[in-house]
Amino acid sequence: LLARPELTAAQALVARGLPARTIDGFLRPLLAALLCDPDLTTSSRCADLALRAFARGRLCLPEGGAETLPDLLLRGLPPGTVHTGVRVTSVSTTSVTTAEHGEFRCRAVLVATDARSAAELLPGLRVPDFHPVTVVHHATDEPPATGTALLLDADRGGPVAHTAVVSRVDPSRAPAGRALVTSTVLGTPPAQVDTAVRMHLSRLYGTSTNRWETLAVHHAPHAVPAMRAPHDLRRPVRLLAGLYVCGDHRDTSTVQGALYSGRRAATALL
Repeated sequence: LLARPELTAAQALVARGLPARTIDGFLRPLLAALLCDPDLTTSSRCADLALRAFARGRLCLPEGGAETLPDLLLRGLPPGTVHTGVRVTSVSTTSVTTAEHGEFRCRAVLVATDARSAAELLPGLRVPDFHPVTVVHHATDEPPATGTALLLDADRGGPVAHTAVVSRVDPSRAPAGRALVTSTVLGTPPAQVDTAVRMHLSRLYGTSTNRWETLAVHHAPHAVPAMRAPHDLRRPVRLLAGLYVCGDHRDTSTVQGALYSGRRAATALL
């Protein structure tokens, strides 16, 4: 995959001679969802890796919410190993200085944050452009009959890129006795985002959304680092002896990329 010419993902889809119906009806909306990039300006190599991961595996959600994974990791560590809610103000190869608890001495430091936070602690670190993402959660008494499927908008007839009845996958995420519908808007959201999303969801699901309750609207302007061509798939995780960095900004801007960069950094550190 990495030996192929590097184009934008949109250019690569056309260059490979795929039928327009296949591109517009499936691959374009799928890649937009996987990459959080509605215009598919992402490097074609990154897009190929994302498609391969999708084809080899399955979409999934951690039961109980995103915090489940770090909680599971925490349980395997000795008590007092991890401190949360602590603001770090500076790092070096031998120490971490915090706003509330002073200085911690150490043998090495690994900065595992988003790109902007990492650059604040590590001056000179590259800060990429970002793809904004907005997530809207609705509760309903009568969920759409789409099961556990992820619904993609191939027609681009509104702000929603993809949506799912998440409580069909993980019932613990929904209010008691109700269903949770989670929808994602890629790029800059419209001014009246909830109204626009409701109208679009009504068409996508073929049902009225007037009685749906809006639980939350989360907008992240710096949600996903952009991976425009040419993109370095393996940015260094070792900056100095004793100073390391990892995150989705060091590999591909995906969950897999973030995890892989963490493994690379841990291997280099240990």
